[in-house]
Amino acid sequence: MNSKSGGRLVHLLISKSIVEALLIASVAVAFFFATTNPYIRGVLDAADKASVNGWVVDESRPYARVEVQLFVDDHFAAATIADQFRPDVHNAKRAEDDWHGFVFSTPRLPVGNHEARVYAVHSNGSGARRTLQLIGKPYRFRTE
Repeated sequence: MNSKSGGRLVHLLISKSIVEALLIASVAVAFFFATTNPYIRGVLDAADKASVNGWVVDESRPYARVEVQLFVDDHFAAATIADQFRPDVHNAKRAEDDWHGFVFSTPRLPVGNHEARVYAVHSNGSGARRTLQLIGKPYRFRTE
């Protein structure tokens, strides 16, 4: 193999690597948009031994109510629709109306430290696949 054909081979291999990287990146981006909703906004405001509450809005559908699920210590605890009165969310221009809050009753927990997470349920266009999208940050609390 002469140096000219060796140089072509190197360029061909570099080109192939670039095309593969672009393909993988496009698949990753497509997967992200298929499994998440970039318009979901929300906050987990508080959690304690009595309740877990916050709000969530789908900015692409500002009047829609979002289904949410509560997980405590990585275990499913409850599901509900975020349709509770939260005028502060509307006043902050995060929603078109006052009804985007959620409140869960905290399940019975042993004494100690716990972590609550709330997820919005996101369905793909056909409704065949449902994924969970974390709302805000996990909330750590202690029960006595």
